[in-house]
Amino acid sequence: MHVMKYYLALFVALCFGLESQARLMQTWNYNMLNDKATLVVIAKATQVSPTSERAALPNIIAGTNEVIAAGVETSFKVLTVLKGDRNLQTFVLHHYTPIPSKELSLNGPNLVSFEPKDGKTFLLFLQQEADGRYVAVSGQTDPFWSVSEFAGPLPHLLAPDIDMKNAKQF
Repeated sequence: MHVMKYYLALFVALCFGLESQARLMQTWNYNMLNDKATLVVIAKATQVSPTSERAALPNIIAGTNEVIAAGVETSFKVLTVLKGDRNLQTFVLHHYTPIPSKELSLNGPNLVSFEPKDGKTFLLFLQQEADGRYVAVSGQTDPFWSVSEFAGPLPHLLAPDIDMKNAKQF
């Protein structure tokens, strides 16, 4: 019984001595994203340009340090507008990419990246910044909630100039 008290005391000390690596993160559903978005589009990335901008991502730390990320501007070609200015042809998404760090980050940011050469199509829920660029509704720390690869309807729905009479059926 006496030994059990020592083991229990050691166990409690270890539990309180370990640092927690959890962080609060909001989950987003379609309705939340759509309500907060000023622009909802299906689009393809056309160009990715790193900027000289460096910023601490909000609401996240690695160890005891802020998580610093590098600014990126990705240009998109709009395929269709689901909410917002239907005349919009192109736009720039302002987001961040991680800067390698020696700090271990177990619950790191959920950032997005794009490769124009792969030709992927994305569904994006966005808000416009004062400078005209757009940002993810879910914020700069976890933009993956607002950006998802789109593998939706048949191509003729996104490209009305296709002659469906002569198109091959799948």
